[in-house]
Amino acid sequence: MAMRQDHEKMLEIRQLIETARGLPQPDDYFNGLDWDGEILPREIVSFCRMAQDHRTSGWDGISAKAGRYDQHCRYVLLVALEGNGSMGVETNTRQIHQEEAHLLFPHQIHYYIDLPENFTWLYVTFDLEGPARQILELWRSGGRKMNDHAMSLLVEFLAEFQNGDGLQSSIALGKVFEAMETAEPAQNKAEPDADLVAQIKKYVMENLEDDLAMPALSRAMGVSESYLRAVFRDGAGVSLGNFVRSVRLVRATYLLEQGELDLGVIAVRTGFGSLTSFTRAFRRMYEMTPSSYRKRSRFEA
Repeated sequence: MAMRQDHEKMLEIRQLIETARGLPQPDDYFNGLDWDGEILPREIVSFCRMAQDHRTSGWDGISAKAGRYDQHCRYVLLVALEGNGSMGVETNTRQIHQEEAHLLFPHQIHYYIDLPENFTWLYVTFDLEGPARQILELWRSGGRKMNDHAMSLLVEFLAEFQNGDGLQSSIALGKVFEAMETAEPAQNKAEPDADLVAQIKKYVMENLEDDLAMPALSRAMGVSESYLRAVFRDGAGVSLGNFVRSVRLVRATYLLEQGELDLGVIAVRTGFGSLTSFTRAFRRMYEMTPSSYRKRSRFEA
């Protein structure tokens, strides 16, 4: 028995040697086989939301009333299993319908405008590196309908996720995205806001260091303050003052995560004028100081 095992081992080694000797010399010693365009998300977290929660920080809840604008450093896949709603994504208003999937990109500003009384929305957050990031760019134009095949793959992903198998969860989630590449666009793609609302949002996001109080904005837009205020709330679903403050704070979280600038510089670049006013507004929104947020982001990284 032992002699036969030794003989089999020798045959395997001989085959390995012959195969190794037959390998051609590489054309490039630094670029070789990779998973190329395979979508293999990492650090996957999945959870469900079924009701509004008006807390103003973290992932604890979602709300159209808390006045919170979000900007995460990860990808966020939202699948509306039950219930319709709407959300603002940068300068667009996006309608979300049942059995649609929407993808939010890292550092993409978003906020909820309307949420149904009863809903079941599945969230999957993840990191992604390499060429696969380009494949997901098609999602920037809006959501996509979940067909039967994609739904069955989503069930498989959740099963792997609940089993705690990281690699299989990654493969399964990648298959969901592959199936969605040819899926029908959502019922309503990301619709541009009314011209004036889009102009206001664009102006705010490009001029955070400047005076963005109502008088200055009305002069920049060439309309009265009352008209500006009413049009924006009607078109964006939130107050203009809250939008300006929230976008500044979201931009601040991005700068804090980069970890390069002093807090005073960040305060100026986001239009707060002073470190004191910046810290006060930041604490009110995120329930922690800017310095605490920076320490936490470094720890999580």
